[in-house]
Amino acid sequence: MFRKITAALAVALGLAFLVPALAAAPASAAVPARAAVRTIYYDASGAQEFRAAVDQGAAAWNAAVPTIALKPATGSQATVKVYADNGWPRTYMYGFGQATIYMGREAVDDGFYPPRIAAHELGHALGLPDNRNGRCDYLMSGHSSPVSCTSTTPHSTEAAQVARNAGTRVPALAAVRQLQYADCFVF
Repeated sequence: MFRKITAALAVALGLAFLVPALAAAPASAAVPARAAVRTIYYDASGAQEFRAAVDQGAAAWNAAVPTIALKPATGSQATVKVYADNGWPRTYMYGFGQATIYMGREAVDDGFYPPRIAAHELGHALGLPDNRNGRCDYLMSGHSSPVSCTSTTPHSTEAAQVARNAGTRVPALAAVRQLQYADCFVF
């Protein structure tokens, strides 16, 4: 019984000291600060005919996730490098916002929409895996969605996951353990 009274008294005294402190706090302290924007620089100078598609894919992610900013850059500032080749689109990921992307012409030749491919591959660079659910409203559904799908808007669950990924610093993966999304659209 004595312990319960002591515990109750301790809580009451603690609250007594807390209430004046809360009352004295400025009104702005009650409003949480906006999350910092995490900037990721990409270099699409090697993407050849897909350069505009990469910019469109980046713009789609920027619109969907306010805590990231994908910005074009060149040289050493870029942590995401984008190239064009004749294979299937694929991404080699080294950590959040650190990747090498290949915009493969094979998927375009099969009829897939280049800006959607770019947005999908950038999704891998932002830490998302493939989700072969066949739905056009999911960017990460890749080539399981029909070729008629031209949406570049990330699904709200994809955008939320990228926002969570951006909030945690993911260390670069060792080259031996790099993630390869070679089937990415399986892209």
